[in-house]
Amino acid sequence: AAWLALFGYVGLGLCGLFYIVWRHPLADIAARAIAPVGAVFAFLTLITGALWGKPMWGAWWVWDARLTSTLILFFIYAALIGLHSTIEDKTKADRAVSILSIVGVAIIPVIKKSVDWWQTLHQPSTFTITSSPSMSPDMYIPLLVCLIGFYLFFAYMLTLNLRNVVIERESSKNWV
Repeated sequence: AAWLALFGYVGLGLCGLFYIVWRHPLADIAARAIAPVGAVFAFLTLITGALWGKPMWGAWWVWDARLTSTLILFFIYAALIGLHSTIEDKTKADRAVSILSIVGVAIIPVIKKSVDWWQTLHQPSTFTITSSPSMSPDMYIPLLVCLIGFYLFFAYMLTLNLRNVVIERESSKNWV
């Protein structure tokens, strides 16, 4: 869930960049579809982290660097969703959401590197590009299978959400 929350936000930032720089007409539609799905995965990350943290750390929540930065990511997702729904002029709303999504990408490296930069309760990164995984294959292979399943579920939810956004946007047309 955490990886997909980060992955979704990177996609959101790319959509913002495509909308601001190239005025791509599908970028704002994709951003509107990604934001709720990514927010759900960020929320799931926080909830499952609390469920895991209680027996491990003895508390539902600690102000750990990774937890706090993930909470900020969830708030950014919520702000993007709220910002788009509160601005009446959809062109201005799309532009504001695109700018905020580009600026918000700065939280991604903070979340990823927080365990390396600060002394936290979380363990250091298990997966790096430069070295082999520090876990046994008995754990690594099921993790990869689950990761593939979560990515497919994310893609499915994103596809459903894209369909809904397109239908909502084109509701005044005859083809709908």
